Amino acid sequence: MGLSNFTGNSGGDDTNDALPPSLPPSGPLALPADYGIAEDLLVDYNEKFQNAEPTMFRDTLIGQTISVVISKNKPNALLVGPAGVGKTKIVEDIARRIALGDTLIPDQLRDHTIYELPIANLIAGSGIVGALEDKLMELIDFATNPKNKAILFIDEIHQITGSTGSGSGGGNPTAQKISQILKPALARGDMSVIGATTTTESRAFDDDPAFSRRFSRLIVDELTLEQTAAVLSTVRPGLLAHYRQQITVSDAVLAETVTIAEENSRAGQHRPDNAITLLDRAMADRVLEQKRLIVQAEKAGDTAMVQALQAVPQVPLTAKRILDVAKRLMTGNAQRKDFDVTVLHAALTDRLQGQDGILDRLTDRLAREQLQLFPSTTPTTWMFAGASGVGKTAAAKIIAEEMTGAEPIILNMAEFHTPSSVSKIVGAPPGYIGSDSNQELPFDTLESNPHRVILLDEFEKSDKAVQRLFLSAFDEGYIRNSHGKLLDFSKALVICTTNAAQESLNGQRIGFGSAQTAPSTRSLNKALAEVFDAELLGRFSMLVGFNPISKEVYRDIICSHYTRCREQIAAAKPRLAQILPDAIPDDEAAAMSEATFVPSLGARPAGRAVRTWIEDRLLAARSPRQNQTGPAAQMPGAVEELPQTS
Repeated sequence: MGLSNFTGNSGGDDTNDALPPSLPPSGPLALPADYGIAEDLLVDYNEKFQNAEPTMFRDTLIGQTISVVISKNKPNALLVGPAGVGKTKIVEDIARRIALGDTLIPDQLRDHTIYELPIANLIAGSGIVGALEDKLMELIDFATNPKNKAILFIDEIHQITGSTGSGSGGGNPTAQKISQILKPALARGDMSVIGATTTTESRAFDDDPAFSRRFSRLIVDELTLEQTAAVLSTVRPGLLAHYRQQITVSDAVLAETVTIAEENSRAGQHRPDNAITLLDRAMADRVLEQKRLIVQAEKAGDTAMVQALQAVPQVPLTAKRILDVAKRLMTGNAQRKDFDVTVLHAALTDRLQGQDGILDRLTDRLAREQLQLFPSTTPTTWMFAGASGVGKTAAAKIIAEEMTGAEPIILNMAEFHTPSSVSKIVGAPPGYIGSDSNQELPFDTLESNPHRVILLDEFEKSDKAVQRLFLSAFDEGYIRNSHGKLLDFSKALVICTTNAAQESLNGQRIGFGSAQTAPSTRSLNKALAEVFDAELLGRFSMLVGFNPISKEVYRDIICSHYTRCREQIAAAKPRLAQILPDAIPDDEAAAMSEATFVPSLGARPAGRAVRTWIEDRLLAARSPRQNQTGPAAQMPGAVEELPQTS
């Protein structure tokens, strides 16, 4: 019987209720004289996990931890590894082996008990001056007493270093007080402590060298896919028992669970915890779905269906359901939108002229990405290069609308022209002004929906430090903000636009025609290498050089833009649309093209030119006497149909 069974009035047994709290029972159940502090603060791991499943693939680390704990000097182990790799499970297994008298446990560790020290238990109720110090001194007395044979386990041990892990000073005074009181006992080797913390949060130890040197650091690495599958086989019986054997999970589905968890986990989730959590959630979802079907059948009065559903003692868990649950865990209710590549291609060609070959290339690449044959942990990254006004930004916006049904996340990179601009993306570092701000950062929306299109406009205008920040996102699939939180880019499509290398993208005229040759990939890469670092360019899966706009293409853009503008006017003000012709006359379109075309501006003047032409025509139709030579003079009867209000 463990410590948790001696907490006072814990049940209906009159004998136990009659025992005064200050008088522990005698005989084989007698407790140490200073048992009170253990009862209040500690959790007995030996009792709690003596019947737990053995830990797999951690024998080497378990042996290393035990060797540190039985050392004469500084017998304190620090388990460091990513979240979810099983650091706490290692300590639980050592406690299980001690409780069961495992033959591999050395004599120096036999009859010992591992107690967890929750930091919350230590701080709770310590508001009175001196209360925390008294608790700590009692705890140290208990842990250093050889008769108690106690080993303390502190999970998330970085919390008691009192440091932020940033080296910026400050920290938590209460935590600093705890660490200062514990240091002497740790240094003398009078007490054994096992600590666990993540790789990132272990930086707090680096800011407190006196505390850090009292621990031997042990790295807990991530399990392989094959090892994770074996772990799932071990935990499956326990999960099935938890759900009262209402679910069946085949070996094939179990193997697919590991793959699905790997492909649909957020940055910062690791094996085997991601796969175990996914399997648990999927089984819960299947039980809930079965119950929902029965309730719906009962409400519909379908007795036969109710009986049929209840007659099935066990329902199978499928890989499809596991995949659906994995996507919900990763994105909430946001899912990757199924889009029609043909519709996307039509939308691009309708809006963009003179880029037919390039648009074919883009839609072909998106069709390949939609197959999802080769899942990746890094984002899809494209760079659109070309002169101003050729359609780079417009193409990115159309792709975002068709793929996600939403506007892209747009960053005007001209705003990030200094090294300190990095703080606008990841937040201000600790200790700097704004570090405690809760202001939303540009990529916070990726947490709720990682399936987004990100547009980094005019990328060449950003500072090198900002570009290198995104280099990490392109290479690893994530960046870490100033608070240590991971921003997951792995499911996003990142499009960078640049006006660099315009000379190389102007093309050359060949023969007697006016056609321009598209730049080769080599020449485009060479031109962009003069502006961007080679390692950054190497992270883009596709470099796209947009063609410059010729005068002929510009005229087509004018006609296409007029058609869209007239459709908008017809939807909002149909009577005004009746005045406008279905299309701009060829001679006026040619004249407009000749008057407004500027090669360096691309298609940008077309919109202003079309709007001016429409406004001139409507104003002339409203006031024919003021402009008898204008367009209204060519439209008899139009004035009477035009309303006199704006």
